[in-house]
Amino acid sequence: MILGLALTIPLFKFDLSKFLRSSLFVKILFWIPIFVVFLGVLYASNPLRSLILIGLFLASFIEVVRITEKAKDKLTPAVYFLFLTIGLVHFSLLNIRFADEFIRLLITISFASVLSDVTAFFFGNYLGKNKLPRALNPNKSWEGVAGQIIGAGIGVLLVNIFVQSVVHLWIFIPIGVGAATGDLANSYVKRKLGIKDWSNNIPGHGGFVDRLSSLVGSVVATFYFLLVV
Repeated sequence: MILGLALTIPLFKFDLSKFLRSSLFVKILFWIPIFVVFLGVLYASNPLRSLILIGLFLASFIEVVRITEKAKDKLTPAVYFLFLTIGLVHFSLLNIRFADEFIRLLITISFASVLSDVTAFFFGNYLGKNKLPRALNPNKSWEGVAGQIIGAGIGVLLVNIFVQSVVHLWIFIPIGVGAATGDLANSYVKRKLGIKDWSNNIPGHGGFVDRLSSLVGSVVATFYFLLVV
């Protein structure tokens, strides 16, 4: 978090007061409650963990319903939420199929996924020159996508060195690719619906759907990667 603050301030030309009033500062600040929820999922019993996942599902469902009510295109958000739901189910599938490694996997995926998002942001802002297709998000760049995969690799290495041995070092590939895919899919759907975020339920981050999109992508990709290897 401190490193994130240090790297972000130059984007505001070192104007600290301007930075403290920005939505980006709020976003960084709200990583704290997000981390608390993560700890709850990590160390809770299976029944409580299931309740937390159900709560996230319901919160996401409400966001999608509210957007769908206002949208002319009803099909796109419905289909997207179906895929998001399938993705959330993969948390349970990961727990069932890899029960002995589940906690290690959850720590690795969550940390690497978050770091991939952060790295994508900085790569996009400092190095981004080649913009994504307009249909996806012209405000994002291919450098940001590359940063997402690189960030996942850094995250996996940090977990392996400072926290615990990871299940597989190459796991950064599905985490990074899955995070990028989930993020781009979310951007595509929002652009098609003409919205910036699904809600403002998580200040600085948008809605629960916005926050879950890359993580769900990472979980799904990692699950099938582990089945193959």
